[in-house]
Amino acid sequence: MPQGALLVVGLGLMGGSLAAAASAAGWRVLLHHRRPEPMQEARQRGWGEPCPDLGAAEADIAVICTPVEHIVAQARALGPGVRAITDVGSVKGELCRALRDEPRFVGSHPMCGSHRQGLQHADPDLYRGALCIVTPDGREEAQVQAVETLWRSLGCRLLRLSPEEHDRAVAAVSHFPHVVAHLAAQRLDPRNAALAAGGFRDVTRIAGASPELWVGIFLANREAVLAELAVAAGSLEALRQALAAGDPEAVRCWLAAGHAGRCCYEASRG
Repeated sequence: MPQGALLVVGLGLMGGSLAAAASAAGWRVLLHHRRPEPMQEARQRGWGEPCPDLGAAEADIAVICTPVEHIVAQARALGPGVRAITDVGSVKGELCRALRDEPRFVGSHPMCGSHRQGLQHADPDLYRGALCIVTPDGREEAQVQAVETLWRSLGCRLLRLSPEEHDRAVAAVSHFPHVVAHLAAQRLDPRNAALAAGGFRDVTRIAGASPELWVGIFLANREAVLAELAVAAGSLEALRQALAAGDPEAVRCWLAAGHAGRCCYEASRG
């Protein structure tokens, strides 16, 4: 069923997957990337038509799928032919403040993705069933609903949060786990690499993500990430003291808290 015109800005994993999913859902997709090769590749896959000039683009909605530090500039480059603007960035407070004077912009964050990067890893089903957080931040309800209509057409579930609520939540459930994954990976001695098995693989999987991408995310959400680090430092110190004291009950309680968190996660998935 025809949905309207969608402009996808940035054709990495998220943008490529979005173009593929939106094409299948009946959207007329326009493709923009800073280099022409990804636009041509996506076109050859049947995911849309290239749109080299953002200022001249005409679309019902544009979704910016670039690293967070480039989203503001890309939003400001869009001409008046674009009716609504959103993004897929994993930080919202700094972004929404910077675009407060852009009434077409409504922040979005689909909670999906992969440590893999690039159009070659695009997945038409990436967004299906994912929770998408939308941050209205005082925008007109019609603008918010236009953004939600897009995500709903791709099979997303929706949740509205303020930008600040979003950033605190994702610092805990997304950004801090990246810290843990990288810390565990940093501790690997090459002499012991052959000994690392499933536990190491599972804990460090997301450390395979692009460092360049995550520099921008950590810095854009640094206050919330710093708060998580402070809490984690206290928790690690409690474990250190329990081990130093040889206190099995304190160690058990520390591990039980982690076990409870994992059970909570599994229960939330039904």
